Formats: sequence, structure tokens, C-alpha cells
Amino acid sequence: MFGLHLSRRQVLRGSLAGSLSFAAAPWWQTLLPAETKRRRAEACVVIFLEGGPSHIDTFDPKPGADENGPFEAIDTKIAGVKFSQHLPKLAEIADKLAIIRSLHSPEGDHDRAVSLLHTGYQPSPALSYPGLGSTMSRQWQEIESDVPLFVSIGSTVGPGILGPQFGAFVIQDVNNPAAALDLPEGFGGDARVSRRMKALEKFNQSFAARAPLAGTEDFTKLTQRADRMRRSQVFRAVDLAASEPKLFEQYGGNVNDGYLARACLQTRRFIESGVRFVEIQFGGWDTHADNFNQVQTLSASLDAALATLIADLSDHGLLDKTLIACFGEFGRTPKINGDNGRDHFPDVFSALLAGGGLKTGQVIGQSNDKGTSVQAREVKVPDLHATIFTALGLDVTKDQFAPDGRLLRLTNNGQPIRDLLA
Repeated sequence: MFGLHLSRRQVLRGSLAGSLSFAAAPWWQTLLPAETKRRRAEACVVIFLEGGPSHIDTFDPKPGADENGPFEAIDTKIAGVKFSQHLPKLAEIADKLAIIRSLHSPEGDHDRAVSLLHTGYQPSPALSYPGLGSTMSRQWQEIESDVPLFVSIGSTVGPGILGPQFGAFVIQDVNNPAAALDLPEGFGGDARVSRRMKALEKFNQSFAARAPLAGTEDFTKLTQRADRMRRSQVFRAVDLAASEPKLFEQYGGNVNDGYLARACLQTRRFIESGVRFVEIQFGGWDTHADNFNQVQTLSASLDAALATLIADLSDHGLLDKTLIACFGEFGRTPKINGDNGRDHFPDVFSALLAGGGLKTGQVIGQSNDKGTSVQAREVKVPDLHATIFTALGLDVTKDQFAPDGRLLRLTNNGQPIRDLLA
């Protein structure tokens, strides 16, 4: 997300040249503040398809081509646009989706691709880049809240150079989000916690007076925030199937193990309670063998959960304020291998966007008739990130500085996709 660039002095020296080049600036640098404010989403949900889904078997089928495999293509609400047969609910609400079919990445290795798709930068030993959620947490850091700004259901890329205060609150069990926050047995309850918090605050103040160091005050604030979060009812254990049974079923609670149904239903509750960024890890897409049986099963979960999340957020008046993004590490090879599977393929793959005030009901980019390459309007990973940031109200051309003062960039020269921004 952030790339190492110039010093502050170099920035000042270059400011005149920058102002002289304004006339040639791209469209997204010339947005009026009122326009930017009107477009701003207030929250973001990322469903990360861990392992890398086949674009051909999901959102970019190739009917009639040998590469298509056994799945049929079905019509969607967008004229002339088809999805795989195992995504009927998403096909029915395609007018509420923006489908990017021309994503391209230079990374075909799992770990490196995970890093790139989360940070917008290829991994480097010189700098630990922060993930999307951590970057947004930093932008929202002045918001007073009893809930964390960034929640990840499953592991995610960390805050890197930004520091742990902008990391995710990681949840492993969506039915009991705050298991790690429960007080140890015999600890003595909230009264003892309050006494310890007051003692810790006094100790930090005394320490800071003797040895002023950056971060002491931040540590105190972070500890206080963690205690408020521990007391919040948002993270109390709940049986989602019992609390909202009909809605849970719509989310796909009876499909496969119901994990994604629980994660997405909990996500709507989090967004409703003030969490600003939620990432859901949904794995199993590394289908080198038995691709079609696995993708059929995974698609059933994704179809029900994502379609219902969009409807549920809309019903609660939150969809226009919440940007939803769904993507994986890369695509998978159009050529079907000897194990009836598909291998890693970063040359072209797909992503879905919804909500957040975007212009939906359209397809961005195109792969060729075999799904082997981008045919029109290549979208790079930094472009996807720039679009997400812009929809969330950030100016991706504005200088950003790391806590240590280094000048950093939100994206690696990414440009927002103009047609998606309302």
C-alpha cells in the first residue's frame, strides 16, 4: 500500500514542479472536495478468497471453449453478461455488482500474492507494507469508538510499518468473537481490572515524564480502548443460527459447514455496531486437483452469503455507506491439468465490488475468448486499491507519511477506475 519515496525536503523542493503540472493531472486529481465527500463510503468489507479462485468457473465463464470445463454459463441481470451456473443468487443481483474481469498480477506464488493483494505492493525486504484494513484504520484513527476499527475473521496481513495499534482484531470463532478477551478464571472481575487500569495509567505517566518516548501515550490509549472493547456487547458470544434463524438460512447456514454464513451475518452486525473495516478469509480455492467438485461446493457458500450480505446491508440502510470487495490471490489456469484441476494463473482474474456508492451493473475489462489473457482494459492490483481508497474518501495522490517521517504512497501508482465512481 505504501511505497518508500522521497524525504520531506525533497518533497518541498518538488512542490513548485508539482503545481505546474496540475493542468496535466488525471481526472481523479481534479475532483472537487464536495464531490469527493458525496462519494465517500464509511466502511469496507473484504471477502478474500484464499487460494485463488478460477475466474472461468466463477465470474468469467467461456461457454463453448474447451477451457470452460463442465460448468454451464447462466444469464445475469446485466444484459449479455454470464456467470457460472453455481452462482445463481449473485447472477440475480448482478445489477448491484461491478465485475472486474481484467485483473492482472505479476505474482503467482501464494505468499507473495497474498501480500500484493492486501498491500498493493510486491513484498520487499526493505519495507513491511501494511494491509488495506490497517491503512484505513490509520485514516480513521481519530474516530472514538468502543469497538475496533478493523476486524479480521481469520488471519490477515499485518499493519507493517504503521505499527500494531493499526492491526486487526482477529477472530477465529465467529460464534464467540471475544474469546481472547474473557477474564481469566478467578481474576476478580471488572473492579480489579479498573484498579489495574488506573495503576497502569499512572505508571505510564510517570515513565513518560522521566523518559519521554514516542508511543507511551499511544500505548495508554490503546490499552484503554481494549478494555472498552472487552466490555462491549458487540463481541459477546452468540448463536447466530438461533438468534436470526431465517436470515441465517438465507446466508447459507445450511450450506456446507456454514462458516461463511456465520462470518457474513456477523459482519453485518459489526458494521451496524461501528466497525469500519471487516475482512473475511474464505479458503479452499487452491484447486490443483478435483477443481470442479470443490468449486461447486465453495460457490454454493459464496453465492448465498455474499448475495444475502448485500441485501441485508441494504435492508439496514448500510449498503451505500459500505463498500464490498471480493477477490482472491490470482486466477487459475484455463488449461485443465491431469488431476482435473487448475493451477496458479496471475495473468488474468476477476474481482467483484458492490455498495459504497459505486456505479454498479457493469463489467470492467475483458479477457480473451479462452480466458488466457487480458483482451481489453487491464486493471492492475494498485488500480483496484486506488478505487477502494477513493470510494472511501481518500485522495490517493496526497502525500502520506509513516510514523517515522518517511514519505509514503497509498498505492504503487494505482489509478482509480473512473467508471465505477459515481
